[in-house]
Amino acid sequence: MSAAVVSKRTAWVPMKWVRPLSGVSLVVPFYHMVSDAHVPHVSNLYRFRSVAEFTADLEFFVREFKPVSLVDIVEVLDGKRSLPRSCVHLTFDDGFSEVYEIVAPILERFGVPATFFLNTAFLDGGGLTHYNAISVLLDVDEIRHPSKALEARIEAILPPPEAGCTTPSERIRSMGYAHSDLVEEIARIVGLDLKEYVRTRRPLLTSEEVASLYRRGFGIGAHSHTHPLYADLSLSTQLEETRMSIDWLSSRFGVTPRAFAFPHNDDGVGEEFFSAVFSQRMLDVSFGTSGLVSHFCSRNIQRVSMEKTAAPASRILSRQFSRATYRRLLSR
Repeated sequence: MSAAVVSKRTAWVPMKWVRPLSGVSLVVPFYHMVSDAHVPHVSNLYRFRSVAEFTADLEFFVREFKPVSLVDIVEVLDGKRSLPRSCVHLTFDDGFSEVYEIVAPILERFGVPATFFLNTAFLDGGGLTHYNAISVLLDVDEIRHPSKALEARIEAILPPPEAGCTTPSERIRSMGYAHSDLVEEIARIVGLDLKEYVRTRRPLLTSEEVASLYRRGFGIGAHSHTHPLYADLSLSTQLEETRMSIDWLSSRFGVTPRAFAFPHNDDGVGEEFFSAVFSQRMLDVSFGTSGLVSHFCSRNIQRVSMEKTAAPASRILSRQFSRATYRRLLSR
């Protein structure tokens, strides 16, 4: 029986029963967005927490765990201190403006530290990541309900369809980074000005907001420069993306520790990458997205997604602790 099946079948088990058996001390949840509004550059990609849902998550976290900071985590990795038995550190990826406007004030009200991981290419109105641009495109009425003539024009430039992708919207959603130029071409066809969208909507943080968050005690980390899938990159490009983003944040804001969260995931990233970034002290800590599992590199900490389901935080973590317990028992 797989760990995934175990977690599904034991989702009803109270967290307090499985947490002590899991051997897990530190839980690192990750989010992208918190908002009650429709957000065109995100809403067509994944479900995100409402303000009420996020507030409920925080109430649960402060009741069940001791919040720790990014500095605390790095000091543990450096052997300078030990972690409390059950602790939590919240993280947010991509640097959307909502983390400044909505998330940070709520965190401050609860007294909960967090780290915001940023794509440095897109700060200060620098544009949108590939998939955020796709989400904006999918929000356009002409894409959602295309005329026959428009559908034919789009079909003529789309790459061959993947399995299960039949409509223009489905095929646009499935386009990877190799087809980024087609996103802009389709946007022009339907009259969508992505640069104007960025100017008027201001989807991502400004340098002034980042500086404010850092002064207020929040962690600031790198999330690569342009948000690629690292498994698709050569080792040299992986290192360059990482170095560009962390050095930019270090020189611009003087951020420490030097923390990095992989865009998408760390699947397929080899030992050579981790050896290079940690032996050269390019990074102090990195974070993946695989849940409550250990990684072959002790400084690469896996995180738990809070956005794959509308389930409350207690249920999400009960499943994660059940999976961790199952793996621990199997390894004995």
